[in-house]
Amino acid sequence: MPRCTPIPVSLTDKERTQLEALVRQHTTAQQLATRARIILAADAGTGVHETAATLQVSRSLVQRWRRRWRERADHPVLERLSDCPRSGTPPTFTPEQICAIIALACEPAVREGVKLARWTHEPTFRTP
Repeated sequence: MPRCTPIPVSLTDKERTQLEALVRQHTTAQQLATRARIILAADAGTGVHETAATLQVSRSLVQRWRRRWRERADHPVLERLSDCPRSGTPPTFTPEQICAIIALACEPAVREGVKLARWTHEPTFRTP
């Protein structure tokens, strides 16, 4: 099977700095950090096979993110590393509705002006 030479990725100093910062941050999502490592390896001249083996990901993943990085050349770094929108049904609730539901659930329960410490069951039978 012939091997094709991948198109090289060249980064500006600003892009390289941003990608290295993403990799170093502890709060960066691991998917995003892996994508940044893929692009940094491509800039360093590392091949697809070597990058995939080093990062323990598939070759197709490395190829996909190298291609997407080149295709989105006019976008900011974080946008270039983000996923494309996925198909599926639209959300059932709006963000405003979700916030209202959470706020309602967090309110303390009140019965006849008296706060209840917990939900209780009142027996329906009478004791003699």
